[in-house]
Amino acid sequence: MNLGFIGNGSMSQAMQQIALQRDHNIEATIGRNDPWELGKSDIVCEVSTPQSCLTNIKKLANLKKDHIVVTTGWYDHLPEVKKIVAEQGIRFLYSSNYSIGVNLYFRIVESAAKLINHVDDYDIWGTEIHHKNKVDSPSGTAKTLEEILIKNIDRKTSVVEETLQRKKAENEIHFTATRGGILNFEHTIGLDSEADCIRLSHAARNRNGYALGAIKAAEWLTKQAPGFYTMDDFLADILH
Repeated sequence: MNLGFIGNGSMSQAMQQIALQRDHNIEATIGRNDPWELGKSDIVCEVSTPQSCLTNIKKLANLKKDHIVVTTGWYDHLPEVKKIVAEQGIRFLYSSNYSIGVNLYFRIVESAAKLINHVDDYDIWGTEIHHKNKVDSPSGTAKTLEEILIKNIDRKTSVVEETLQRKKAENEIHFTATRGGILNFEHTIGLDSEADCIRLSHAARNRNGYALGAIKAAEWLTKQAPGFYTMDDFLADILH
């Protein structure tokens, strides 16, 4: 598989290393000021910034390039992107997190949320920590966890992400984000009652899980019909 990359930061470099280990070819890597020369790339991996992501998606779609988006923080534009993908007839995949372990964690949290929905003794909270260079806060992963909790716990209808200077309302989930250090990736959901606390956590040891999941998703995408896909589609396929 010939791969192109938009962006050359830490995640892009980790993905390129994994791709080479899996016998793929790096056709092009385009930095901020580089010309758009993608060559024979079968799949283009968008790993840039939230601010440039939508522009890059439009450029790639106009070039009829199938692509996956690893960048987070642009999801307000999802309806527009779905329309672009349909109009251009390309393969497109995005996820708030490409780690297979994190996507399994999403399913574990969803199952726990459905259970705790029936036990109103428990309050719910969330925390995350990411490295100091993370450009969006809260992360796309945190946003996905918030959506899972709100969707499946009837008594919780809103999320507060900022520092609280008041008592938290019963219908709220407080989800906090910390940024610091060189290589931090951790999320925790707390199911908290007067009697006990159940904590569900995922902590990554390095970027390799994210990079490997993204490359595997790109491999999978080449075998699909043109359309708009997410990691849910990929994971549902590999889990049968």
